Amino acid sequence: MYKRFLTALAVALGLIISVQVPAAAAPSSEKESVVQPELGHHNYDIHHNEGLIKHRAKELGIDTEGKNAEDLAREVYETEIRRAADELGIESKNQDIDKLAAEVHHKKVKQMAEKLGIETEGKDPKTLEKEVYEAKLKKKAEKLGITIKGKDTESIKQAIFEHYINKEADKLGIDTEGKDYYNLAKEIQEKKIMQSAEKLGMDTKGKSPQQLLNEIINNHADEAKKLKLFPFGQG
Repeated sequence: MYKRFLTALAVALGLIISVQVPAAAAPSSEKESVVQPELGHHNYDIHHNEGLIKHRAKELGIDTEGKNAEDLAREVYETEIRRAADELGIESKNQDIDKLAAEVHHKKVKQMAEKLGIETEGKDPKTLEKEVYEAKLKKKAEKLGITIKGKDTESIKQAIFEHYINKEADKLGIDTEGKDYYNLAKEIQEKKIMQSAEKLGMDTKGKSPQQLLNEIINNHADEAKKLKLFPFGQG
């Protein structure tokens, strides 16, 4: 349950990147991945960063005093779901949060299906979800010039993942020779964290990527977000 709250928080902050800067194998069961298919989660424990949770809570006007990360994550999650429900015209008052989350998700999936020209009538939520997810991946692959003929969903997803890893590595001047894609993704993240720290004028000497990431989130979140620096943007 806690992981779900934190994942929802990460999605709200744009920390799960839609087929852009993936880091590791994605759990395709996450509901958010259907509306905004992501190819990875961050290696550097962004989901569980207490500073990030507090930052989002403050943005939402939630009092953080005396609350632990789990309770705060739940409160942020519930607030985000109710806000989304209100935006979609779904009655949220006195509704069970998990049922409301499912309703919000299904409505978003239906909206996406309509945009993609997918028939929604008579389909159960899981069937429609699967169709939308597959259609979005195929559309993305075709846009990138990736051949989808004869490939299943996972193969297409992997091809998109590799495309973006190569693109980001090239942009950042990272040598790809002899490296597997998941180690490359980790290296990309480390370089983005370092770039963010340097642009924020932070002292990076002797600090690990995780320490720098924590410092960015805890001490420089507003500025990093304004400048669209990683992890709040693509850097």
